[in-house]
Amino acid sequence: MKKALIYFTMIVGIIAFIGACKSSDDDSSTAATGGCGTLTEVTTSCSSTPSGSITGIDNQTLTGVFSTMHYYGIIGSPSGVDNTTDCISNESLLSSMEASIGKPDGALGLIMNTAVTSSSSMSARNIWYSDTSCSTEIARYSNGYINVAVGDNVTGLSTSVSGKSGTYPSTATKVTWNNSCNIFKASTAAGLTYLDTLFSGTLSLDLGTEYKCANQTGNKYLLMKVLDTSALGIGIDSTL
Repeated sequence: MKKALIYFTMIVGIIAFIGACKSSDDDSSTAATGGCGTLTEVTTSCSSTPSGSITGIDNQTLTGVFSTMHYYGIIGSPSGVDNTTDCISNESLLSSMEASIGKPDGALGLIMNTAVTSSSSMSARNIWYSDTSCSTEIARYSNGYINVAVGDNVTGLSTSVSGKSGTYPSTATKVTWNNSCNIFKASTAAGLTYLDTLFSGTLSLDLGTEYKCANQTGNKYLLMKVLDTSALGIGIDSTL
């Protein structure tokens, strides 16, 4: 199968949450606790399961999962990035994630990737584990993106970025999307504490229960580029 790198002009995977709320298991509209107010109904488009494909980005068809750390697995440095499972166990990388999104007590592994969930939606997923093989889950959360629309191809982009090393693509494809929802679940007491801290105590969570809430925002814009892995540029991996 062909491997390709996808270059984003924004960081994907570390996404800020806004207005997270608790929902019932059947996703119906209901009053939410924990200071969330009234929950907006979450539709079936709120999913983190890979499905379907998105066409047109650099004239390619994108499907499956894009790993934000796959590049390190390709070059083999630093160690502790498993491209087969997407498991990140490298202490330095986990520390950098902790500085941005926190880390549950006892967490030794993290899967952080973005899944194509339909022809017009994606989900940025973050799952913490208590072991270096990413087998025993502590907590998870994800952002749902809808209305993913592929626009025009652009040329003449700067191939250098201030403060960054390496050569960047001079061409890319315009892509827009909207935030739609959040999905989160605590599998252990440490995960429960982590999510409660992450959301500043605004959630009312039960252990082992998956929650969804609407998180709708205006349009977001980015550029995407498919690169051959021989370039080993900065990017996100996809199996095409």
